[in-house]
Amino acid sequence: MPSIYLIRHGQASFGKDNYDKLSELGEEQARVLGQTLSQRLSGFDLVCSGTLHRHAQTAAGTLAAFDDTPAYSDIQQFTGWNEYDHQELLARLRPEFATAKSMMAFVRDQENPKQVFEDSFNAAIQRWVQGQHNDQYSETWPQFIERVHGALKETIRLSQGKKNVAVFTSGGPISLVCQHLMGVPPENIMKLNWTLLNCGVSKLVATSSRVFLSSLNEHTHFEAADRQHFLSYS
Repeated sequence: MPSIYLIRHGQASFGKDNYDKLSELGEEQARVLGQTLSQRLSGFDLVCSGTLHRHAQTAAGTLAAFDDTPAYSDIQQFTGWNEYDHQELLARLRPEFATAKSMMAFVRDQENPKQVFEDSFNAAIQRWVQGQHNDQYSETWPQFIERVHGALKETIRLSQGKKNVAVFTSGGPISLVCQHLMGVPPENIMKLNWTLLNCGVSKLVATSSRVFLSSLNEHTHFEAADRQHFLSYS
């Protein structure tokens, strides 16, 4: 009965031209997560990930704390564990969000930048999920669901006979898996997504008959008084 640990990547470079790169804080988050997990687990029998650079960086930083974990070259990579294209979703909502630079410039000029961005992001996701403009997206919401569920299915297949499995992925796929397992309506998926911390861990347990969510967004490794600066969501 394998335990599958869904690990969200460390803090990426939000608002930069290349989002797909960990910040210095993100690299440190991965290192601290690895140190914490290595005190609880002897290692991972299988490691999977998406194909994004931030997934690779997070995996490398986390796995460095273990002695008997597969090298990154041995990790099973799936595009199904990749994030949706958040910049495309925002650009389809309003032209000011066409690039990371123009988005940040627009948001900075608002009276409440944080709220404006959060509201805009929620609206962009809802527009995508509702499916009325599918011809405008390189990947529709149903296609996203299909590929994430496909990656989960293949990961579970590979997990048979294993004890501990790590999956380095992003907030969108983790939210989708948890939304499905908990029966949360699709239109409420962002209520899950906003709560997921960088390098937070959600644990699945796969039995012969079903998969269930054992823990969601566990982040006690960042809750000590001297570690709260590690808490981030981007």
